Amino acid sequence: MLLCIICFISCKPGNQTELNGTYVADYAVAKEKLTLNKDGTFIQEVTLKKSLKVDLAKGTWMYDETTGYVIFNNNYMPVLDGFRKLNPDYNRPRRGQAFLPADKYFGYLLLGVAEGILYKKMD
Repeated sequence: MLLCIICFISCKPGNQTELNGTYVADYAVAKEKLTLNKDGTFIQEVTLKKSLKVDLAKGTWMYDETTGYVIFNNNYMPVLDGFRKLNPDYNRPRRGQAFLPADKYFGYLLLGVAEGILYKKMD
């Protein structure tokens, strides 16, 4: 019983299908919408709050069930730097892979919790 309660409070998603959908992250400087599609592609939309400038990135993603990380194979935009400030080069997507932990807390799917980024699944 205790194990079920702990698993409900915090655990990794079971498979990639569970992660499909749209996620939103809201920071002081920007708002992001990240859509993980069933076909293994993603669309990342970043809106800067001050200027309302919108940047888009598209790429591919997969989920590693053993590590619990979502892996973006290309073009992920790291919006915040290590100090939770706007990364001035965010709109130049990464060439290599990017990794975000996926977790379930109280039944909600979240991405990036351990990285200081918080995408919350909307659908």
